[in-house]
Amino acid sequence: MRKIIWLFLAINGYFVLSTSVLAAQSLSVAILTTSERQSEVYRQAFADFEKQSSYYQVQLAFYNDKDFKRLLPSWLESGEHDLLYWQAGERLQTLIEQDVIQPIDTLLPKIELQSAIQPAVFKSVSNQTGTYALPFSQYGWGFYYNKSMFKALNVSVPTSWDEFVALCLKIKSQGANPLVQATQEGWPVLAWLDFLSLDTGGEAYRDQLVSGQAVRNQDSKTLLAQFDQILGDGLFFAPEKLWSWQQALQAVERSQATMTLTGQFVESSIDPLHEENIGFFPFPKKNGTSKGEVAPLEVWIVPRSARNKNKLTDLLRYLLTNNTAHATNLDALPVTNDDFLPRLPNERVKRSAAALTQSSNLIQFFDRDAAPTLSENLAKSLASSIHSDSIGPLTDGLFQGRNSDFEVNLGSDIAVLPQLYFASLTGLKETFFASNLMQDIYRQLGYQISVTRYTTLEASLNSYRFGIDGELVRVDAYKKLAPSLTKIPEPLANVAFYLVCKDLEMCSSSLPMGSEVLVTNELLVVKTWADENHLRTKRFESIEALFRTFNQSSKGLMVLGASEIIDNSVLLTDSTYRTIISVPLYHYVHNKHKELVPLIDNALKKYKATERYQALKQRYWLQHY
Repeated sequence: MRKIIWLFLAINGYFVLSTSVLAAQSLSVAILTTSERQSEVYRQAFADFEKQSSYYQVQLAFYNDKDFKRLLPSWLESGEHDLLYWQAGERLQTLIEQDVIQPIDTLLPKIELQSAIQPAVFKSVSNQTGTYALPFSQYGWGFYYNKSMFKALNVSVPTSWDEFVALCLKIKSQGANPLVQATQEGWPVLAWLDFLSLDTGGEAYRDQLVSGQAVRNQDSKTLLAQFDQILGDGLFFAPEKLWSWQQALQAVERSQATMTLTGQFVESSIDPLHEENIGFFPFPKKNGTSKGEVAPLEVWIVPRSARNKNKLTDLLRYLLTNNTAHATNLDALPVTNDDFLPRLPNERVKRSAAALTQSSNLIQFFDRDAAPTLSENLAKSLASSIHSDSIGPLTDGLFQGRNSDFEVNLGSDIAVLPQLYFASLTGLKETFFASNLMQDIYRQLGYQISVTRYTTLEASLNSYRFGIDGELVRVDAYKKLAPSLTKIPEPLANVAFYLVCKDLEMCSSSLPMGSEVLVTNELLVVKTWADENHLRTKRFESIEALFRTFNQSSKGLMVLGASEIIDNSVLLTDSTYRTIISVPLYHYVHNKHKELVPLIDNALKKYKATERYQALKQRYWLQHY
């Protein structure tokens, strides 16, 4: 009898267990991820939920960006998944208008949501009819910067736009590169429009931009004038290179550039060796029109068609309650009212979080609110303005509605040649001959090159402290000032410098001691010539300024290179000139690239026998030397 009882109990227990397993509620969740690390964070979060609530089994499906967005419309119709990852802003608003998602406040009480979520975040997912998404992470944008460069250059974090512009100019004047901007993917550069439009005209003006209704009002003029303040002085490092956001971050880590405007998503990509050397500061404001911040928001949505939407309450409450741990594990910021600041991993993230929590209004990223065609064209226009160091392309794209033909590689990873960066002084057009020539030479050797131009010799020399790979072109005497450089033995070309005189007699005889000679650069050979002849030089920032002063004097004197003579021949019809210096120009590479010296030398010798070389010489009026 006892055996029968035990058998009955065993059989009964088996059926109870089987019924429990069969009764476990299965939920399906689809998530957009960009890395295996992200996927693992999600797996762990939902596994923890299953442990706490054994009644549920969660099936996770991971998709890349392209596939997720392609499949989303069909999921919203089919109800294949009960819970979906999505993004706030216009992308969420579109689904609300289509009435394809279930209001979250029908599954969790609105008062519970409102008391748990930060006010600005709650506002982003709600309207007068309901709360339509459960926010779970956000990330701020701002400037990631190299702390050791700030210290070496004796500069500090700016607190206003004017301080920021002054900071960039001071960095450049000392031979470092202030900014590097990601343009390859297209969308990162749009952060400039977000911040400047908010600063200029608040959310109302930004709404004009994202809707494609920008007009030439005062707000528009202010925005363009503000962005133009960081154009025209070569403040962006290697603007012709299509930087990915990862490459831009690496340029800051390696001290090739001082700052980059980017989002907090870069946190997981910061090299551990540079972790302590990378700082963060929020985008500095000028006009104070808005206290808004750019903070893209990630959310959970429930399709109206979901089979198990009424069984999601426990999962949604779990995600809300454990938001801090989940968001920080994703290298993002929590969205709840919890005191999460002490739990954030570093000072960068804490500074970003402080800026967002103090903000009265959080906006989504530009390409999340604007039509794809508008976002793509404005991304190209901004990239083109940075590339050309001119406000013109942005003006055309923003207010003329002109389609930009600037080539960026939106959303693609392209194979590119390794890049080398060279310094050069402004004020001598022969440097453009050298940049064309050396671009061809380095391309033969499997490299691309970029040239950063500095206005002073001191800044150029100082640039080697910050990763510059060499000097584009210099005379032989330069090697004494730059022991870290090696000269390529084969000269690029010979160049002549001319003394230009208003008075014919002055050009045909020795100049009186102490005479003032106008120049546009700090070339060593010109300085040596002036010292040997006991003359004074006065430097001008541009050829136009030099000519204005020269023409106002009855006995003006100036020194010009061959290209400046031919380019400005119309202005020299009443003047005379004579050759004072003829010297070879050399290319220099940093000693860390010494293995390239014989390769460059050999390639240069062969190149000088080509028609392409002769054409370059003729173009820059060097064919006689």
